Amino acid sequence: MRSGATDTTRGIMGHLQDTTELPITYTEHLTVNLKKDKKLARAVQGIFVLVALIAVGAALLLPIRRGTDWAPVVTIAVTLAACLVYMAVHEATHGVVLQLLTKVRPSYRVRFPFLTTGNHAYLTRRSAVLVALAPAVVWGIVLLVALLTLPDDYRLTAYIVLALNFAGSGGDFVEVYVVSRQRSDALIQDDGDDLRVFLPRG
Repeated sequence: MRSGATDTTRGIMGHLQDTTELPITYTEHLTVNLKKDKKLARAVQGIFVLVALIAVGAALLLPIRRGTDWAPVVTIAVTLAACLVYMAVHEATHGVVLQLLTKVRPSYRVRFPFLTTGNHAYLTRRSAVLVALAPAVVWGIVLLVALLTLPDDYRLTAYIVLALNFAGSGGDFVEVYVVSRQRSDALIQDDGDDLRVFLPRG
């Protein structure tokens, strides 16, 4: 049934579209694994450390209200719970955007200490970037609003989760970098483990 896949990747105006079937004119060009590629893995780790340092510096230098009437053990418990919930919501956001774009149900996997999301659809560069950046952008806005509006007891937790939002998106940012360097006619598949790039033959 793949013989008809070529037509489904082009819209009325001839623009490349997301597809569930790889066109017969396409072949695999590149496979990237952010965990196994040492250079990219270091980039992900570097982003995490950099954002964490910026967050600590900002907390010390900016007039962020961090006072709370809670006991330290309560603050720690609430913050840890919020971080765990955020990690799940982060991946769910990837999945929701992915399903909206492809109409294919995503898969979720636990790769301790990470959660991953993916499916077997083929995305345009634009769609792949949207899926990758959705959690950082959406929850960055939500958490910033929460930081500015929540009662003082919750603000330290909101600040830490906001920092985690960007620090923990290091893999997403590196994926955007990899995708943005591909040709405009590339199709991208992310199954949650490997990022594959497909290009027309010839």
